[in-house]
Amino acid sequence: MSLEAQIAQGLTAATGDFPGTVWLEVTDRKQVIHRYWGALKTYLVCLLSRFPDERSESDDLLQEFILKKIMQPGWLENANPDKGRFRDFLKSSLRNFVVGEMRSRAAAKRGGKSPALSLDDLEQEIAGPEPSSDSFDLAWLKMLLAGALDQMERSCAVSENVHIWKIFQSRVVLPALDGSAPMAYEQLVAQFGLKSPAQATNALATAKRMFARHLRAVVAQYESGDQAIRAEIDALKLLLDKLLPGTKSKVL
Repeated sequence: MSLEAQIAQGLTAATGDFPGTVWLEVTDRKQVIHRYWGALKTYLVCLLSRFPDERSESDDLLQEFILKKIMQPGWLENANPDKGRFRDFLKSSLRNFVVGEMRSRAAAKRGGKSPALSLDDLEQEIAGPEPSSDSFDLAWLKMLLAGALDQMERSCAVSENVHIWKIFQSRVVLPALDGSAPMAYEQLVAQFGLKSPAQATNALATAKRMFARHLRAVVAQYESGDQAIRAEIDALKLLLDKLLPGTKSKVL
């Protein structure tokens, strides 16, 4: 599946609700699992991408990580906002767990057939740069964008501003994701009963401001403080532009 297709799939999938994970509220292990499962799974597959034998065990490894780390008393309390973002803490914990688990498995096989996985290669791979198309941050990007778009669509539906959402979708979201041609303003006027192309232009400007507010609200569920939220949105812009050049100016 192409990167564009992955992004589109993430944006159009049903996202459900993403309740806040502000640092002081990250105390429920089950909520952590629910919120970060998809990103952790994507990241784990990324870590093992050069080791097909071990990649087939990614589901088991993730289950073990949850049981032996996340669900254990004291593990969650090691998270410290002064040391960085919570998801970075998760990534680091998963990296260390994978190396430790592979070492344990290798030790159990000593005297028999050599393990297919080179631990030195694994550690070198984990320490190296992450392939952007499979990274934890890409999964995170898709979740944030999907959450913001979902909230915007719901907000427009209950406030009788469905045309605002539809205009944004046809002029910005779909062209940015699948390369389709933006719907002409004249067509928007006819489809939504607007008075003029200028009214459609104003509706699009309103939609962009609305999306920016929803994106900030979604990010604020995971970061606290204006500076942290702004930094997260800026990082998201950079990542999106890296993955799909020219897209950030259209979507964000």
